[in-house]
Amino acid sequence: MIDKLCKRILEHPEILGRIIKGFIKEAKDVFLEEIIELIKEKKDREGNSYFQQLNNVIDIAHHGRVEFDYLCCINLPQADGTMKRIYLDVEIQNVENPGYALLTRGNDYLSRMITSQNGKEYDYRNYDGMKKTYVIWILPQAAKKRNGNMNRYRITEENISGSTIERLESYDKSEQIMIYLNKDHNIKDKYEDSDWIKTPLVIFLNNTYDLLVKKEVMKEYGFEEIEKEVKKICNLGEMIARENIEKGHSMGIEQGQKLERITLIKNMMESLQCSMQRAMDVLKLTADERKDVEEYFKS
Repeated sequence: MIDKLCKRILEHPEILGRIIKGFIKEAKDVFLEEIIELIKEKKDREGNSYFQQLNNVIDIAHHGRVEFDYLCCINLPQADGTMKRIYLDVEIQNVENPGYALLTRGNDYLSRMITSQNGKEYDYRNYDGMKKTYVIWILPQAAKKRNGNMNRYRITEENISGSTIERLESYDKSEQIMIYLNKDHNIKDKYEDSDWIKTPLVIFLNNTYDLLVKKEVMKEYGFEEIEKEVKKICNLGEMIARENIEKGHSMGIEQGQKLERITLIKNMMESLQCSMQRAMDVLKLTADERKDVEEYFKS
């Protein structure tokens, strides 16, 4: 449920718009308010959408299935009057080291995003129609030492010999961006760069902050329509915390009762000089209770 709510927050125009404005190079000449309007499915004169939320599952025959957190494409106006379409996958990743490098997984995602354009954006007669792809990793529970860090990975040209220069558009087709945030971040400590998106992300995607704090962030950073989603994740976080407390209390009571039984059995065996089985019979212990006592004495 938390995962679904985080994705709901991620796809909200005010959050997604800031991610695009803050980290997508092709959005540098577009105002944030304009990007938000594009995400809200504003159409051009021909009725085509500037923005599309795509199927988050890509299943390629004989090459497996991948499920993205949030996959979309958006047409971004450029300073020269043209439009550039980019494909974007945003991933929320709570575990920094899942047993493999996230960047290698990201390379798989980028490859699939490019391959899925075949027959739509480009074909064997015109590969230049291929659109640029991005994978943005958001790690809201990264280590404290990485809090606020951000890395970009992309293809660059290196002249091994000679001075030939290829057009950037010919090879600049994929990027990965890693954004590291720590769940215990103090909102009074502003991030050195991109604070206007990093602080909302770390606050909204973690349950360590209550609704009052999140409302303060919404007000300070100019959010208008996201309160419903944020409130839901806060309510869910409170419910989980309450369940954990109740579970811990219940486990504590159960453990205490178990120790009392074992102590009573030991006292009976010493004072009455009886066997463990006889003491358990006298106390009329259940099969599960007997098992606990037997395991204790075996250890």
